[in-house]
Amino acid sequence: MPPVLDPGLAHAALQRARLYAILDASYTPPETWPTLALQLYEGGTGIFQIRAKTLPKETILAAARRLVPLLAERGLPLILNDHPDLVEPSGAAGCHLGQDDLGIPEARRLLGPHALLGLSTHSPCQAEAGAALRPDYLGFGPVYATGTKPDYRPIGPEKISAIAGRLQLPFFCIGGLNPDRVSEIRKQGATRVCVVSHLLQAKNPSEAAREILSRLGSGPSMKDANGS
Repeated sequence: MPPVLDPGLAHAALQRARLYAILDASYTPPETWPTLALQLYEGGTGIFQIRAKTLPKETILAAARRLVPLLAERGLPLILNDHPDLVEPSGAAGCHLGQDDLGIPEARRLLGPHALLGLSTHSPCQAEAGAALRPDYLGFGPVYATGTKPDYRPIGPEKISAIAGRLQLPFFCIGGLNPDRVSEIRKQGATRVCVVSHLLQAKNPSEAAREILSRLGSGPSMKDANGS
């Protein structure tokens, strides 16, 4: 078992995080992830996810075992997309589930009370229903069209205002985000974002992360209903 992040520290990191990076195998191979993770950490990224829809579980497990101690040393959690069965053997902090995956209650029973659990939502109604299941955070989107999920219809930035200030847990807006679009959704109440291709394809990932965070402005306050 690799060195892992204490669950309390993982939850605290989630509450602080404003930028969530997904290391997606459709953009970058697993051997690049440690270097990318360090660059994105230097840019202020607060939480990471492995997403590898087409890779075998053995490859995902090996990649996670390399990343977990690297991130744990820096107080950052690693989340696995799907694969709750790989959380314990990898030492990851938790998993992220989609609407058609294993349900949050079932995942909670499987992983116990301390694992971080995230849920993808694609409308204000789904976000409110998802929050009632008591995951630790939500993904909300895709806000804009994205090559990462070309089959998903974008929901548009105006939908963010329907949930901003209403949810009592963190939500990360995702989908087609770049610095200009982050500025747009900030006006709708977004305070946290999840970014994939813009970060992974950047010539300077650290600087790309810093630019995203600068467009978000000051972080959510302790009184912000968006989960802080």
